[in-house]
Amino acid sequence: MIRIPVYLEIAQWALLLGLGTLLLVLYRQLGRLLSTAAGPQAPGPAVGTKAAPIRYAAVPAGSPGRFTPGNGQPAMLAFVDPTCPSCEQLVANLSESAAAGERRGVRVLLLMSDPPGYLGISPAFQATSLEVGRPVTATDVSGYHVTGTPLLVAVDGDGVVQAVAVTSKRADVRAHAATIVRESEAAR
Repeated sequence: MIRIPVYLEIAQWALLLGLGTLLLVLYRQLGRLLSTAAGPQAPGPAVGTKAAPIRYAAVPAGSPGRFTPGNGQPAMLAFVDPTCPSCEQLVANLSESAAAGERRGVRVLLLMSDPPGYLGISPAFQATSLEVGRPVTATDVSGYHVTGTPLLVAVDGDGVVQAVAVTSKRADVRAHAATIVRESEAAR
């Protein structure tokens, strides 16, 4: 029987371990490449899809509420948080658009993930007369793909998403309101 020297046995095992590690690294890199090939997931639901219903607790009262798309009333859902400076600007712009009559007949719902006690942080949130809610569970908003705030989703009266934007600009608020009102009237 031929005896292999110990140093060759150690070299074989080291080579085998090195090849296994290389194979694992290449496998992980291939997984990363394939996951980015489809492109990053855009925030918000796709335009033209049916909006999902949302259960929420009204802030600060805590009474239960529900957003039910397709009830004939266009809506703008703003995913915002009081600790976000851009969100403050969006809330202020939504409040100003209400005062200017730019979104007649459009329900606006501010949905926040921060605890209700955080409302005191932001003057814009304290001063708003808009409906504010906190989703009951994370699955209630999972269909909206909220990857960051502020996210504005415009839903027409039939419950179809007409516009999605990561924005805090007044012009976007005005444009989204006009779009969903126009789409809702066209559907009648």
